[in-house]
Amino acid sequence: MPAYEKAKRIILETEDQTERKIRFMALLTSSLPKKEPKPVLTSGSAIEIYLDGILRTGDIGVVYNISELKKILRTWHFKVGSALRSYINEELGLAVDLAGEHLSGSYDKITTLTTSYGPVRVIGIEDLILKSLATAKFWKVATDMEQSYLLSKSYEGKIDWEYMERQAKKEDISDYLRMLRKSLLDKK
Repeated sequence: MPAYEKAKRIILETEDQTERKIRFMALLTSSLPKKEPKPVLTSGSAIEIYLDGILRTGDIGVVYNISELKKILRTWHFKVGSALRSYINEELGLAVDLAGEHLSGSYDKITTLTTSYGPVRVIGIEDLILKSLATAKFWKVATDMEQSYLLSKSYEGKIDWEYMERQAKKEDISDYLRMLRKSLLDKK
């Protein structure tokens, strides 16, 4: 495990907030036991990475063994935040959301980024779009419909639409997936 001072130096070498999150995740992944599953970046921070920082989020959503994650976060001077699952390091300007131990999505769809500091595993684009569609439908979060559009438009040729249709049916969001596909066709 890299010492905190080394991790701090690497993370703070860049002013770019998205790059700081990527470096943090790479160092985190490299510091944890070499067993599967590895930590997965999810939620808004994953959207931020897929969209190259166009949309900024506050925290880093991580799916991994909670007790292992808490140990390293404490070692790296993170303190419990005001939200139930959050840990904050003000010196690094980072907040981590302990998003759970099991990925709600497919491990087969994960994207792995290769960095100088180690790999970063990001929830698959399809599962991220599906999550946005679900929050748009069930939580009435209009911006999530927009995010699903931006993600779909940016990765349209790489998306496994058959997988998305199967999952949307299971999650009762087929209607929102149809709206998304229609909006993609209408903008062409």
